[in-house]
Amino acid sequence: MEKNTKFILLAVLFLSFRLRVSGQKAEFHGEAVTWISFDYVDGFAVQPGIRYIPQVLFDIPLKNKLAIDGELSADSYVNYAFLPDTDNIFDSGAAFYRSWIRLAGDRFEIRAGLQKINFGSASMLRPLMWFDRIDPRDPLKITKGVIGLQGKYYFQNNANIWLWFLYGNKGTKGWEIVPSETGRPEVGGRIQLPVPKGEIALTYHNRRGEFPGDWEPSEYAGVTFPENRFGLDFKLDLGPGLWFEASVIHQKQSAIPPFTKAVTAGADYTIGIGNGLTLTAEHMLYSSSGNLFSKGNGLSFTGLSARLPVTIITSLSTIVFYDWKNNEFYRFANCSFTFDNYAVNLIGFWNPDSFSIFNYGTGPNLFSGPGGQVMLVYNY
Repeated sequence: MEKNTKFILLAVLFLSFRLRVSGQKAEFHGEAVTWISFDYVDGFAVQPGIRYIPQVLFDIPLKNKLAIDGELSADSYVNYAFLPDTDNIFDSGAAFYRSWIRLAGDRFEIRAGLQKINFGSASMLRPLMWFDRIDPRDPLKITKGVIGLQGKYYFQNNANIWLWFLYGNKGTKGWEIVPSETGRPEVGGRIQLPVPKGEIALTYHNRRGEFPGDWEPSEYAGVTFPENRFGLDFKLDLGPGLWFEASVIHQKQSAIPPFTKAVTAGADYTIGIGNGLTLTAEHMLYSSSGNLFSKGNGLSFTGLSARLPVTIITSLSTIVFYDWKNNEFYRFANCSFTFDNYAVNLIGFWNPDSFSIFNYGTGPNLFSGPGGQVMLVYNY
């Protein structure tokens, strides 16, 4: 493992101990996961692995209906990929997963540190996936956080305003293909307004991108450029749930298309079958172009999901994506068994050999082709 693994885990455990012995109101939780994945593309590949996420939550009541709370957690993992006709790959690491503190009152909150920021109406194909990378097929919903300061204010009519200031985040996040400029803050905000039967929201974000040193063509390596993002989404409850989500990103440079546009429309409905069969459908149009209104180079995806609670313990779910440009299906099914502290996920998938969506890793993709995964989860 990396040298910082023990330091990070010890920091989380030490804080938990200190909070307990000092009498503060604190809770210590954790999630331990083990799995084995397998797939078959050019040969049979197997990947066993383990993950451990210790978590400390604390809460300190103050006067005047104020409170301070926070979270400190770490994500550590080890996995080993047995690959056909090539060298096997060992991978391990540890990093802080969440590390934030919040001051909250009746109608406001201010949160600082490493945190998750996500929003929008879509659930599978999300144009407003700007800061997280949650794969809707992942039972754990694991995603890296962003470092920054976020404030929210809630009005009496259920309208609310978000403002954020991000700084010190390395690498790409969300749909980004170019990371942010080192040492330059990112700022943005969101306003959500109630409408009859639902809500509508406008979102904005500004940053400077910086082409990495290994960018091709090489003359753009290290070049920075301004970027502005604009988002619109709304959701209505008209019996079936209906939603719309759109994003326009303008990047002022010439190495990649200046405009990126994405639109998703979706609906869900629960049918009285068994304990309630919930069906969800979304369709996404994505394109990049030289100007705002040109068609450019585009992709389109349709996503369909179904979830059926069979018993209190057993649940069945499936998600299917279709890539209309490449005429390819992404298929996923999960049979989960949830007990008091344990969960078992029996997963099957059949995906293309190369991914157009939800593939953020740099190593071998063991969710390509047909395959499966057995995952055991323990929460405390």
